[in-house]
Amino acid sequence: MRLTINVFVVCTLTSFAPGAEERPGPDASESVAARPIVGAIRWDAWYGRGSPVSEVEKTLGPKKYHFRLPFFAKVMSPAAVSIDGDSQQVMEQEISYAAGAGLDYWAFVDYWDQGNLGIGLRRYRASVDKKGLRFCLIEEGGRIDRIGTSGWPRLVTCFKDPHYQTVLDNRPLLFVFGRPKVLGKKEFESLADQAVAAGLGKPYFVFMGWNPVADAQEVKTLGFDAVSAYAAGAGYRWEQWPYEQLTKHVRTAYWDVCRQQRIPTITFATAGWDPRPRVEHPVPWISVEPRPDPTPPAQQQPLIDAVTATPAQLARHLHDAIDWTKNNRDLNPANAIIVYGWNENDEGGWLIPTWKPDGQPDSSRVDAISQVLKR
Repeated sequence: MRLTINVFVVCTLTSFAPGAEERPGPDASESVAARPIVGAIRWDAWYGRGSPVSEVEKTLGPKKYHFRLPFFAKVMSPAAVSIDGDSQQVMEQEISYAAGAGLDYWAFVDYWDQGNLGIGLRRYRASVDKKGLRFCLIEEGGRIDRIGTSGWPRLVTCFKDPHYQTVLDNRPLLFVFGRPKVLGKKEFESLADQAVAAGLGKPYFVFMGWNPVADAQEVKTLGFDAVSAYAAGAGYRWEQWPYEQLTKHVRTAYWDVCRQQRIPTITFATAGWDPRPRVEHPVPWISVEPRPDPTPPAQQQPLIDAVTATPAQLARHLHDAIDWTKNNRDLNPANAIIVYGWNENDEGGWLIPTWKPDGQPDSSRVDAISQVLKR
């Protein structure tokens, strides 16, 4: 993820698919017995030229990380790759993969801009056939502090998109990642009032932090509805937890704590955490001590170890997240799950099919979760 860049863009009703007047698919709360809706976080550093694409080309450039490349990347040499998914054809393929796997929505980190980090959202919204795949937004606290309440009309316009994900009887789902220091309860109540005045339900506000107990206090202070998380892991260092240990941490530090402390939540699940590419080749927006690999690129082997989730492990973890949500509906009335992530490839959390030397995308992760989501 990246926590900078702040340029304004307007979500307009004209970007909707022609003739789209009804929300596709059910509200997440229509049936208590229904499977929870499952979404995945998008951080769209893979589109266009220049930053941040040039940075992730460096992090995933070494041969040992090529297996993490999104399926549309090109390998130029054992030490160099080219990544640019800025085409509608690529987005249509991504939608097909996600919808085919049974995902219900994508949660886009919202950069309010017309630059590279906003390309993914614009391409998604331009799609004529979204195959029932909906979307919602993740707003970062520092960014919406800078934009202020003047940005509320733009958010309400996004909420009115017939493909925007709602829960609990037409309430737009909105995540806020990190504590705003300027905006508070009064300002978010104003956003809610504007949404209701536009004929929508009050937004379902979810605070994303790092500790459910502390985050529950933020929920109370801001007048929000639930807690969740963006990611979890062992931080930015070379030594990382095996995926099995990571999922145990998620269960004990998030699910169990929410159950024991009776904290309302959107269930958090993870596809992994492994920022070793960024430790080896630091990116400008993260402060980390670099650790170069002395192995010549041509001799490097794919760095697939216990830290890397297998498709079967990933499917089992998602199955457990669904079971936990079903068994704790009083704590998750929205009946929703958020997964880190769809395309955080160089930070270690991805579902998106990836590059293979034979030119055929590796879809093993979406294939595995489809067995859970579509059974």
